[in-house]
Amino acid sequence: MTTGILFLHSLSQDKDRLVQLKKNFISACLASFGCREITEKQFDSCDFIVVMILTGGTENIFLNLWSSIKASGKPFVIASSETDNSLPAAVEILSWLRQNEPGCRTSIVHGSFEAQAQKIQKLVSVDMGMTLEGQVIGVVGGPSKWLIASAPDFAKIEDNTGAKVLTIPMEEFEKYIAQVEEEEKKEFAKRFEERRANISVEELYLSASIYAGLKRLIAAKELTALTIRCFDLLSSHKTTGCMALSLLNDEGIPAGCEGDVPALITMMVAKDALRKTAFMANVSSIRGSVVTFAHCTCPTSILNYYHLETHFESGLGVSVAGEFQERFFTMLRVDPIEKRYVMMKGESMEHKYSPNLCRTQLKLDMPGVDSYFFNKPLGNHHILIPGDNLNKLQEWFYSEGYARV
Repeated sequence: MTTGILFLHSLSQDKDRLVQLKKNFISACLASFGCREITEKQFDSCDFIVVMILTGGTENIFLNLWSSIKASGKPFVIASSETDNSLPAAVEILSWLRQNEPGCRTSIVHGSFEAQAQKIQKLVSVDMGMTLEGQVIGVVGGPSKWLIASAPDFAKIEDNTGAKVLTIPMEEFEKYIAQVEEEEKKEFAKRFEERRANISVEELYLSASIYAGLKRLIAAKELTALTIRCFDLLSSHKTTGCMALSLLNDEGIPAGCEGDVPALITMMVAKDALRKTAFMANVSSIRGSVVTFAHCTCPTSILNYYHLETHFESGLGVSVAGEFQERFFTMLRVDPIEKRYVMMKGESMEHKYSPNLCRTQLKLDMPGVDSYFFNKPLGNHHILIPGDNLNKLQEWFYSEGYARV
């Protein structure tokens, strides 16, 4: 990755001092990552831009350059030193961006040149091309009616993330289900013959129709992620979308249920920042630091073992009942409207399976989880990602301008 450094300074500063400041900053950066000085005409020659505010009085200089920075589409960070009124100018610039460019993902790095270089190196090491910008989210049927805290303004989500949110009526999805052929259903049922336990072949056929229908919809609408108002399928098709969503996640397509867009975006973050598949789950019980999560749509690829069961609430359809091998998990939830997130690490504990919860269940020791859920939750559905991913996610959110709850 090529990093370009754009220096901004007032014309009244001592020229010899400016030359020395530039030299010192570039030397500090070169000790951590490859970089070079650029002008406003060279944005296309680099992959990442550092806008170094050398002095105060540079706010309007930045405004004059902003259209070119924005047009380049390159990720950038604002750097500020501890002298020459650098930080006041940087804060004013970032404040303007927050007020006028809500979708802009940047932040300030500050401190000694060496400290800044280390912070920038972490940002550069993040795959900056992996963002939500340009992705297409399909919301099939809209959010479920009980998601009173998880049905945000889609237009604002588009502004904040750069993704496109496409609302697809359930009636339109029905057309794709109708296109599924019998041979596809047979192949699907054959694929999971040894996993079906008490699930009938007929149930597998119904699940196959939802899966293949969603695959057709994804291709037709060029979706990169989707969520579906899945409980509507119980009345229209006597089945659920659990197995279909599980498999789509296995295939690298973030797919969530109940039309929960913030939860889906959280799954997209897991994929983009970590290249990992994630599990969308309900919080089911909390006792002190011990929390149990459960849901019926867990991706099979992150399970040590699984078999197929019916959907918990309805007793219909096909869902995934599995067991994890991973020791540590990261709990994550994003608020794409306020650009906030919650993130905690938990350690798995022995758990006795409960028939009164959704089919895949996970018990974690997660200090602070009770205070979070009982006082300031961002919603019910949270995303569980195998492994301790706190540092990598922290870097991603920092680069995207999100604040931690």
